[in-house]
Amino acid sequence: MATNCPYGLRALATVVFDIDAGQRLDALHPPDCGLSAAAQASLAHLALPHSTSQDEGDTQFAVRFHESTEPSSTFLYGFVLFRQQRDESRSRGYFQKALVLVSERPYVDLYDRVLRVAGPLFFSVGAQVLRAVYDGIHSWPAPTFGVPTVLPLAGTFVTCIIPQLIDYGDLDAAFDAEPLPSPPSSDHFIVESDEQSLSDDPASEEDEDDSSGGAAHAPSPSFGDLLISRRAHQVSAFESVGLYSSFVGLESSLWLLWQLAITGESLVVLSPHARTCSQATLAFTSLIAPLQFQGDYRPYYTLYESDFDELVRRQNRSVSRPSEMTVIGTTNPFFLKSLNRWPNALVFPFVEATQAKESSPATTSSDSENRECVSLRIKKKVDLDVFEPSARARILRRCSAFVVPDATVLRQLVCQQEVYLTQTASVLEDPHTAINNAILRKHFRKLTKRFLEPFEQYFGIWKANGVRPNLYMSAADFMKPFELQSFLASVNPRKLPRQIRASKWKALYTGFVQSPHFEPWFTYRRARCVRHFATTMRSVRAGISASMLLRSACGKELSREQCKQLQVEIESALAMERMREPVDEEQMRVIEGHLKAVRKRLKPKKARKSK
Repeated sequence: MATNCPYGLRALATVVFDIDAGQRLDALHPPDCGLSAAAQASLAHLALPHSTSQDEGDTQFAVRFHESTEPSSTFLYGFVLFRQQRDESRSRGYFQKALVLVSERPYVDLYDRVLRVAGPLFFSVGAQVLRAVYDGIHSWPAPTFGVPTVLPLAGTFVTCIIPQLIDYGDLDAAFDAEPLPSPPSSDHFIVESDEQSLSDDPASEEDEDDSSGGAAHAPSPSFGDLLISRRAHQVSAFESVGLYSSFVGLESSLWLLWQLAITGESLVVLSPHARTCSQATLAFTSLIAPLQFQGDYRPYYTLYESDFDELVRRQNRSVSRPSEMTVIGTTNPFFLKSLNRWPNALVFPFVEATQAKESSPATTSSDSENRECVSLRIKKKVDLDVFEPSARARILRRCSAFVVPDATVLRQLVCQQEVYLTQTASVLEDPHTAINNAILRKHFRKLTKRFLEPFEQYFGIWKANGVRPNLYMSAADFMKPFELQSFLASVNPRKLPRQIRASKWKALYTGFVQSPHFEPWFTYRRARCVRHFATTMRSVRAGISASMLLRSACGKELSREQCKQLQVEIESALAMERMREPVDEEQMRVIEGHLKAVRKRLKPKKARKSK
C-alpha cells in the first residue's frame, strides 16, 4: 500500500530486544500502514545493530529492505535512531531500543534531521510521539526541491535541502522536472548535457540566492546546506552524504572507490559502527553523481535477512559480476568469512593502533599505494578473512587501479584550525568538514561529467549524417547507434580527465559500459533527447506554412519520394498527438493542415487541375 505523503513516509516503528523472542517490533503507527510480515521482520532484524562495540548513547543510520519476500518487490528505506544504555537490571546489561521512520523515498538528510528531533522526544515522552510526528509530517506542504527548506515539527523546525530525484524509468516525470534544453549548437540539430544548468564559474555562483524564504523565527540553514545550495540541483539520492566525513583517512583512495562504483564492482563495507558502514555505503553510491547508481545496495545488513544466501551467491567467486553489482554495509566481521571471495572490501578499523598487527603477506606490493597500507591488491584465490585486524581503514581489491588521486584536490582540503565561521548559520557539523565535503563533491561530480562527455556524440543528430531535417522527423531514426569498439576508437585520450591512467582508459570505459549503470543512463539520455527534439518541433510547426513545408532549405521543391516519406512522418505524428492527454487542438489543426497539403502534392497533376 503506497503512501500519499509527498515525503514518502509510510510508518513509524519501535524495536526492542526481548530476551525470549529476540529482536521484535514493539509498536507500529499507523497499524494499517500496509507493511508486510516480511518487511516488519526486516525492520526488527536491522534496527538493533550487531556490534562488538559497547558504546553507549544514540546512533543514527539507514537501512534498505524489500517490501515483501518477492525478489522483484520494491525497496523501502528505514531511518533508525538506536539507543543503548548500560542497565544492570537487564539480563544483557544494556537497555536497547530503536525508533525507525519507514519511507518509500530515500530522503536520508531530511529523515536524519527529523530523528534528531523525534528521537529524544520519543525516549522521554513515549509512544504517543509516533502519532504526533506522523501527523506532523503528513501535514507538511508539498516539497520545494533544491533549496534550503524549513519545516515545522513537534514545536520546533527542521531545515534541509530536498533533492528532486530523477528516475530513469519514468521519462515523463523526469522530463517535467528538468529545465528545457539550451538552443542547439551550430554543428548539430540537438544535443544536450546531463545538467544544462550546471556552471563551474565561481563568479556565476556568487549571484545565486541562498535565502530559505522561511519565516523570521525559523532557524537559518546549516553551513553545510549553504554550501550544497550553491551546487546544481541534486538528481541522485545521497549527494547530501559527505564524502570527506564518510571516508576520513581514506581521502587519497576516493578515486579508486569512484572507479569501483562506476565500473560496477561489488563491495562489502565493514565497520564496528552501524552509522559508519551505513554512511560509507550511501556515500559510495553517490560518488558517481550525477550518474544514477543502478546496483543493489544495503547500507546496513544482517545475516538474518531473507535474501542473505542470494546476496552471498551473487559475487562470491573472486570475479565481479557487474550485472549483479551489490554493495553491503555491515558491523559483523563474520561477513568476511561468508563473503570471503567477494571482489572488494572496505574494512574500517576494529582495533586500536596499539593492538594492530602486520597484514598478511598474501598481497601484491607493486602498487605504490600499498606502501601506505590503505589499498591492497589481493590475488583472486586469497580469501578476504585471512587478514589480521588493522588500526587503519583498508581497501582490499582484486582489480587493477585505472585512476590516480588528484593531488591538487587533496591539497585543497582544509584542517579545523584553518576555518573561521561567523554565527550567521547553524552548525550541524564541523565547518572544516562541511568545506571538505563540498570540495570533494564538486570534484567528483565534475570528474563523472567529464568521463561521460565522449558519449555526447550519441545524443544528437549530427550534420555529418547527411540527414535532411524536417518538422516531422523522428530523432530516434537518425541517432548514431552505439557499438563499444567504434566508441573506443572515437575517444581522444588527451581530452580525458588527467586522473585516468593513460594505459587504462579503455579498460575503464569498457567496465563502465558493462556496468548496470550504463544501459539505463544511455537509454534515458537518448529518450530525453528524442523528447526534447519532438517538443521543439511541436513549437515550430505552427509558424510553418504548407508552401514552406514542401520546399527544401534552399527553396527547391521536395521530390515525390521525399513527399511520400514526409507523409508517413506526419501521419505518425498525428497518431501520437491523438494519444496525448489532453489533446492539443491547435497542434492537431496544424498537423492536419500539413498532411492535407502533402497529400494534395502527391496527387497526379491531372487530378489537381480537374479540381
